[in-house]
Amino acid sequence: MARKALCLAALCALARPALAHRQAGLECEPPPFPPIGTTGVPTNALIFDFAAPVLEGCPGCPVATLPAPAPWDFDARYRVPATPLAPDTAYQMIYQESGGPTIGSFTTGSGPDLVPPTAPIALGHYAAPDPNAYTFCLADRLELVPIVPATDDQTPQSLLRYVVSDVQPDGGSVIIFNDLTPVELGDGGQALALPMGLSGLPDGYSVQARDLAGNLSPPSAVQAIDVGPTCDFAESTAGRGPPSLLALWLLGLLLLRPRKR
Repeated sequence: MARKALCLAALCALARPALAHRQAGLECEPPPFPPIGTTGVPTNALIFDFAAPVLEGCPGCPVATLPAPAPWDFDARYRVPATPLAPDTAYQMIYQESGGPTIGSFTTGSGPDLVPPTAPIALGHYAAPDPNAYTFCLADRLELVPIVPATDDQTPQSLLRYVVSDVQPDGGSVIIFNDLTPVELGDGGQALALPMGLSGLPDGYSVQARDLAGNLSPPSAVQAIDVGPTCDFAESTAGRGPPSLLALWLLGLLLLRPRKR
């Protein structure tokens, strides 16, 4: 038992995948939100851009924004209107996209949205055969998390975005991927593409949806990331990369070292 515990502790500390992730600029970042041309945006919209957004109700009529409240306060690029937006009104914003700044607009609906989406269902995870098949963010490994999408009373399902959180042993959670747009799978299902793979070994993860107002859905059931009893990664974690050879060599030296009598 002690030997198994030592094995697990050493492997968890040392044998993380030895991958050199390549990131490709803005392609690795969530796109601005709400998307250009969106209609029916709630008057309490959550706004995301690569810099503090310049929002205008008319040319030369700036609209003040503030840092978004929790849980979106982890990134200063999330903003909310300082006062509710006017209903049924077009607003312009400078969208900082990969090709450069673009002036676009969205149109509000009749009022605020205070109701969160339903909880999505996470269906496990696995490694995609081609790391760059589902995203423009270049990476050495891509993991897919198939989901049953959430639904919302005001935001169309196609505009819902998703976050993946590391669920820790004490019940707390930390967002590790945010503002994900589902990709279409060959069987007609949808999945979240994680360019850098799951983190948080050996914890679990959950998925939540958010709407145009930033209302966050209840989390999906926690999906486990397990380490097998013989120091290999269990089959349920097929999305994991192979353990580092250096880590296994060091572990072997530790386990085979003569013991003092």
